[in-house]
Amino acid sequence: CNKDFQLRLLISRDLLHPSLEEEKKKHRKKRLVQSPNSYFMDVTRPGCYKITTVYSHAQAVVLCVGCSTVLCQPTGGKARLTEGCSFRRKQHRDPHNFLNLCSITESLISSVIPVNLPR
Repeated sequence: CNKDFQLRLLISRDLLHPSLEEEKKKHRKKRLVQSPNSYFMDVTRPGCYKITTVYSHAQAVVLCVGCSTVLCQPTGGKARLTEGCSFRRKQHRDPHNFLNLCSITESLISSVIPVNLPR
């Protein structure tokens, strides 16, 4: 009985329901649900009203569609935005939202009452 209590003290975090901060720190393949670190973003320059879609880990210099100035420069990992540029992260399918949708769908399917129709 005392050993069970000591074991519970050692495991003080829930392994099935980790916090979002813990999941973000883990490697993309070692998360509970695998999800990428990269994303697409809409980038604009002040004074230019054209929106350019840029990959967060771009490996080449990206130029503005409207004024042909440099928007971001590649580094070893994420691309570095030029100072003064503003960006908005594009929406993507979040694996956590997808799992939530699956559980809602399963509960809806299980709540359907089968009806026998005459042939």
